[in-house]
Amino acid sequence: MNVSGDVEKFNCWSSTYEDSGFQYLYFDQIHKGVLSLVNVKSAPGDIVDVGCGTGRLLRKIRERWPYARPIGIDPAEGMVKKARQMMPDSTFIVCPAKSIPLPDTSVDLVFSTTSFHHWSDQLQGIREIRRVLRPGGQFFLADMAPLPFFLRSVHRGHGHICNRLRYETCLNRRVWKSRHSDGYC
Repeated sequence: MNVSGDVEKFNCWSSTYEDSGFQYLYFDQIHKGVLSLVNVKSAPGDIVDVGCGTGRLLRKIRERWPYARPIGIDPAEGMVKKARQMMPDSTFIVCPAKSIPLPDTSVDLVFSTTSFHHWSDQLQGIREIRRVLRPGGQFFLADMAPLPFFLRSVHRGHGHICNRLRYETCLNRRVWKSRHSDGYC
């Protein structure tokens, strides 16, 4: 996996990324499917999108939860620059998933849609998400990552996310929903 090459491609793509018909045909459908899985008792506060690109999912999140604090994380500076232009009142950070610069147990919801296969260290990225989730927080992952890799990682305990992991199918893509329910993950 050539992560630095991926970042450069996304930096180049950032100026036209929002104009692509692929956004409507593919990404919007995945975002809609993932958001339909969210079941929270009260409005979430801090919501993170890991691999946020231009912030497209965070804009949908803002519509659903107008008082939430959206936080976008992406290693491509060009994508983050575009996201900041489109959502100037939100927080966007240039960084990889493996080193999320947020305090422990500070986030209610974490999303990652179609970026997991680009992460340079997937297990460390999952550990970081687990670290920043509050007890009772939820993590939603939708990607084209090979199912066996993820299951092996969780089963071996290296990337054990929590005590309950539920697999669901969303638009013929694998969607993982984990609940950080007991604080012992």
